[in-house]
Amino acid sequence: MAAALGSRSALAGLTQAPRTTRARVQREVVAMAVKKVNSYDEGWTKGIGSVGLFLEDREKPAVNIFEQVQKKKLLTTVEQAGLLSAAEKAGLSLSKIEKLGLLSTAERLGLLTLAEELLTTEPGKISSASLPFFVAAIACLVFIPQDNLLESVIAYTLATGAGGVGAALFIGGFVVKSLQED
Repeated sequence: MAAALGSRSALAGLTQAPRTTRARVQREVVAMAVKKVNSYDEGWTKGIGSVGLFLEDREKPAVNIFEQVQKKKLLTTVEQAGLLSAAEKAGLSLSKIEKLGLLSTAERLGLLTLAEELLTTEPGKISSASLPFFVAAIACLVFIPQDNLLESVIAYTLATGAGGVGAALFIGGFVVKSLQED
């Protein structure tokens, strides 16, 4: 204890250097993350593997697809590429669409609502949905025996179909992302 008091008295004779004052810097806080929102799940039932009564959602601004199409001048690109005249040369004209009743069929089946939901879905979810199809394509080639021509045709047909759906979903995610970007 005497040593502690002796060192304290020895330090008491030292003078402290004057503190320099720092200029306060104004800092602007910017949130880079999207807000998380807890919401009540109306259809929740207790069961095996049920997560909970509340969901953690993300608050995101609504995507206006028509505005994005207008900004990217997609219709002008279609017009300049001559896609409409190429479709007409192939036999698909507006009068043919009308005769076949394709618009009313699309309306009745809810394809417009489906298209809207797909175009406003997170692009990562669409691209991620392609993974099971790629795995299925590989599994078809690995697990289906290819001992004769029929088995080979079946294996390659299934693999091509699954790979095509996977590729369409994967590319579709990037297309939707480009439509949703500002």
